[in-house]
Amino acid sequence: MTDSFDKIKGVFFQLKGLTAIGVADIAGNAVSSIFWLYMAAALGAENYGAVSYFLAIGGITSTISLLGSQTTLTVYTAKNVRIESTIYLIAIISGIISSIVLFFMFQSIGLIVYAFGAIIFGLVNGELLGKRLYKNYSKYILAQKIIMVILAIGLYRTVGINGVVLGIGLSFFTYVFKIYHGFRETKINFGLIKTRIGFIVKNYVLDLSSALASSLSKLLVAPILGFALLGNYQLGLQLLAILLILPSIIYKYTLPNDASGNSTKRIKYITIMISAGITVLGVLLSPIIIPAMFPKYNEAIQIIQILSFSIVPATISLLYDSQFLGSEKTNFVLMGAGIHLTVLIVGILTLSKYFSLNGVAMAYVIATTIHTIFYLIISRNNRALSIR
Repeated sequence: MTDSFDKIKGVFFQLKGLTAIGVADIAGNAVSSIFWLYMAAALGAENYGAVSYFLAIGGITSTISLLGSQTTLTVYTAKNVRIESTIYLIAIISGIISSIVLFFMFQSIGLIVYAFGAIIFGLVNGELLGKRLYKNYSKYILAQKIIMVILAIGLYRTVGINGVVLGIGLSFFTYVFKIYHGFRETKINFGLIKTRIGFIVKNYVLDLSSALASSLSKLLVAPILGFALLGNYQLGLQLLAILLILPSIIYKYTLPNDASGNSTKRIKYITIMISAGITVLGVLLSPIIIPAMFPKYNEAIQIIQILSFSIVPATISLLYDSQFLGSEKTNFVLMGAGIHLTVLIVGILTLSKYFSLNGVAMAYVIATTIHTIFYLIISRNNRALSIR
């Protein structure tokens, strides 16, 4: 009787945590998605492409500065290792150095604020998810998204497209008080880093590979095809992100649970099945939605249809990421990210010559699929690493 009660209690706790993350991410992504769709219509394809180009630069810079901190915090705080203030200090010092470099390269205050704000955003979310403080995570996410919309639109109307980047960056500073409390609650102890340096370094390379995989395509498309086509591609990626909301929610929930040894197998399989249905929706609805809502983005229709075929493999890869990282088997995730990035770069450089923007989307789908096949081979050869 006691065992049955404990199981029911465990299921209830899982659903409660998942619901908290889900509500925050769905509401937050809804606000963010509406904002970006509004900006796409307001800016036009060329300016929208330019904004996405600078955000890609800021995103890569913040990832370089984070040094793998977000995943490290999620995994080790889930294991009750008091590593917060040490990680915070290292990432902030790295962020200051990166900000100085950005200033001399671009002389853009908005870009600097965005990159540094994204560091704070990543650090605090890593800690909140690791400690399974799902309600606090929800509050911070929703507050940041609402402030982002207000500041970015307000500054856009005041100073132009540079105000969009600045407004988004300023919204991340909603989290700065949590950083302050982190320093007060835990002591700086570099010994915690020393004994875990292998895992941290692998996380850093992994996060950098992932950031390059998501942002490098934008940095390549701009000089090859121009900002206008980049704007169409960015709209496609934005709608893809909307279709991938569910897998991203599940990943944020499963990673700390996988790190703690809790089974999430059923949730993962259900997520994969739902993602197949989402793929069908992406293919069928894009020819209806795009002409009605974004008549100036005709190139985006086929882009979204092609990108939709990456949803299932992307979902499977994300769930395996959670499994491997939770078990501290970072090597496999690192190899997968390297394969993805290599295939993506080669694919963009070759396929864009023959198929223009559609070739870029094809490269994305091919890279994601090969990444997933690699994970399935690893899982098949090692039963202990299969989804559980």
